[in-house]
Parts: sequence; C-alpha cells; structure tokens
Amino acid sequence: MFRTLLTTTALATFIAGSALAQTSTTAPADTTAPAATEQAPVVKADGFLATQIIGETVYNGTGDNAENIGDVNDIVLGMDGKATSIIIGVGGFLGIGEKNVEIAYDQLEWAEKDGDRWIVIASSKEELEAQPAFDRRGYDMVPAAMETGTSTAPAPADATAPAPADTTAPAPADTTAPVDPNAAPAEEPKPAN
Repeated sequence: MFRTLLTTTALATFIAGSALAQTSTTAPADTTAPAATEQAPVVKADGFLATQIIGETVYNGTGDNAENIGDVNDIVLGMDGKATSIIIGVGGFLGIGEKNVEIAYDQLEWAEKDGDRWIVIASSKEELEAQPAFDRRGYDMVPAAMETGTSTAPAPADATAPAPADTTAPAPADTTAPVDPNAAPAEEPKPAN
C-alpha cells in the first residue's frame, strides 16, 4: 500500500512539473504604437501585364446577359514587341476539346464591371468556334543554325551521328577453350627427339 501511494505521488509530481514547464510567461505587450510610415501614392500604369491577361475570361458584352465565350490562352507579340493578337480558347470542358482561335488585339475592349476588369469582344461563342484553329507552329522556336525561310521540318529519326572509331588496340583474344565435359581427354604433347 505504501508503495502504491509513493508511486502515485511521484507520478503526480512528474506530471505537474511537466505541465508547469510547458506554460510560458509572456511579457506584457508593448503599448506604444510604432510610427506610421507614409507610402507614396500608386500611379495607375498605362497598360497591362501579360499575367493579368492570360487566363482571363472573355465576354461578349458588359450587360447582365453577357456570356462567357472563352478564356485567353496566349498573347502574340509582333517583332516590334507590341501585342498583335490574343489566342482565345473556346468550347470544350475544363480545357478538354478546347479550340484556340486568334483575335486581333485591337478588337479587344476593356470594361469594368462589379469592381473587376473584363475583356470584351464583339463576337459570339458560335462565331469564334467557326473560325479556323490557331496554328502555333509558325511561332515555334527555330534553332540558331537555321536560316530564315528554310524548312523547319524535324530531322529524320535515323540521322544520329555515328560513334567515333575506336583507335585503341584490341584486347587480347582468350586462348583458353571452353571445357566440354563430354569431350574425350586431350592427349599430352610428346617431346620432340
């Protein structure tokens, strides 16, 4: 009985000590507020970031009956660095079966509705789906060695370069013949007289 009492007391002391060690005493919070720093006012930029355009929904108007007719998948830049057209994905579901069509950048209109910027074009979803699919192959990167105007067809599959010839001496041939367990024993060579 004394043993049980002693064990229980030791266990209770251990648990209480652990609990006290886990509680922390926090210093009182500093009641002085830091000095407010003044920030310069933000000047509205004249333009848009590509990340604000790619992925945006395209609508056919700004009215209450405006329809979502696609989303911006890419932007085509001209050689002067200016946007010439955008690629809109139309149709499909969750990107599956979606068709990319090209719309001239000057056909875009920007509108603000409910505090959000909208991309608006004067077209219906059916008109966009009737357009030919955008062919991006003309915009694919061309290796630097190729000249402008040459064909960009891929090289044939067997056009790999041959391995360089081995100029090192060949390894000596193995002079030991394999042992055949069914072969008759070889005769010993006789010394010459």
